[in-house]
Amino acid sequence: MDQKTWKADLDSTITRMLTEGGPLTFVEYTSAYAAIYNHMTKSDGSSSVRDRQAELYARAENLFDNYTKEIGLAAPSDIEDVVPYYDSEWDRFSCGADAVDRVFTYLDRYDESLGRRTRGQDSIRNLLFQSWKENVFKPLTSRIEGTSGPAAAHIEHIRNLLASNKLSVKKFKEMRLGVALPAE
Repeated sequence: MDQKTWKADLDSTITRMLTEGGPLTFVEYTSAYAAIYNHMTKSDGSSSVRDRQAELYARAENLFDNYTKEIGLAAPSDIEDVVPYYDSEWDRFSCGADAVDRVFTYLDRYDESLGRRTRGQDSIRNLLFQSWKENVFKPLTSRIEGTSGPAAAHIEHIRNLLASNKLSVKKFKEMRLGVALPAE
């Protein structure tokens, strides 16, 4: 997928899903899904399926990294404001991540049929959460760990959820720093 097509069909739609966290219109959703489908099923001989997969994943990963770096860098300097900021950004991000994951359903299913999971490649959802972990969670929680309170105690639980690589939508609420730990 060339840069022009990526920008026109996917970049702005994915960014909007992540920043606004709201639903896409039917036209936006089908346009994004169709762009992925068309890219993966084209047969012009210019590249292999694996090359096209790798290209889409690389573009998506780059977008996710840049987006989450902006969130991490925009965090307030006052430690008291970090937890509410983190939770607010997490709520928006997790809602958007779920929407992005649905748009990339075809790509992930196509990859599973080729045995991609056994080659160690992450799903789109996991790429999103790895970007969050590296660019938001780690930098912000390193500032909170030395403090007392529920947020500091909750960090290890969130760290374990992020390490699982199978973070379900049901667990999203547990990823907020300002909530109590779930009952065992």
